[in-house]
Amino acid sequence: MTPSLRCAALSLTALLLSPLAVAETPVRLVTFNAEILTAPRVRAGQLNKFRFDYARTEHLERVAHVIETLSPDILNLVEVTSVEAVDQLVELLHAKGMDDYQGYHVESNDSFSGMDVALITRLPVDEVDGAKIRTIYSERGDPTWSQAFSFTGWEGDHRTSGTSLSRNAMYFMTVDGWKLGFMGLHLKSNPSDNYSNAKRGAEAVLVQRAIRGEITPRGYLPVVLGDLNDYDPEVPDRDETRSTVTTVIADLKDYDPESPGPELFNSAKFIKRQEDRYTSHWDWNENGAADSDDVMTMIDHVLLPTELEPFVKRVHVAHVVGLDTSDHFPVVVDLVLPHKE
Repeated sequence: MTPSLRCAALSLTALLLSPLAVAETPVRLVTFNAEILTAPRVRAGQLNKFRFDYARTEHLERVAHVIETLSPDILNLVEVTSVEAVDQLVELLHAKGMDDYQGYHVESNDSFSGMDVALITRLPVDEVDGAKIRTIYSERGDPTWSQAFSFTGWEGDHRTSGTSLSRNAMYFMTVDGWKLGFMGLHLKSNPSDNYSNAKRGAEAVLVQRAIRGEITPRGYLPVVLGDLNDYDPEVPDRDETRSTVTTVIADLKDYDPESPGPELFNSAKFIKRQEDRYTSHWDWNENGAADSDDVMTMIDHVLLPTELEPFVKRVHVAHVVGLDTSDHFPVVVDLVLPHKE
């Protein structure tokens, strides 16, 4: 070996052995509310975005275009209404040449809306308790996953009620040694209604219970993501006229009140421009266009464990979705995870 080749070999060896040469795994995590994604010829809930099969097929096509464009490794897909919708979406992705995507669906027990939370991923999913995706739910009268709450009625009277945690999905993955337990959520809507806020607060308590009882005891770091239908006062969004009247986001971040400080942080804090922090578009006059009086706020979130904060590369909201596809925009989180033994 010549001296120059020997020097090159030694330099390469030094580089490979240096601390800078640690193996890393890029992971793109996305949550997206696809707005009542329904398969043709499948009866779902009482709510429909499109009644006819042609429009439903085109809706699936447009959502597939969004996935093709964003190329997520993990996609938390909200407002899917059936396993058929997930299967047909995955078939479209495979037809586009993205054969590594797999879909997972579980019924979320919302008999009125029929809306579920699904998973589409190109990464392996851990099997836990014999399933790769599950949902947290209690039948009426079962206190395991139910929570009481109180609220002030329209006439100022004090009322009480109870709720389970419908429209959710739990799934687990091990990514280059990192054990991540995902809680995909679609919490109660309308952050300006007393009943809705109280119910969403009770749902947050159930999420805390699920994390402490089902995710962390298995050695997984929790990731909470989806349409949380509330604002985070620590991360101001585009519309400063609207603010939360609940502690829902704070409670989700601090899922273990007995430990000091919150265990999760809102990845949206990495979005530099406040003007870019909006994930929903309420087309108040239903004209199918963005008007100055429309409401655009950030109610979809990705809450990550504090252990992952140093590995966040970029976060943005992909404002590439038209109202014919959804009234929400995807939240995109890019992580670069170092190898973990």
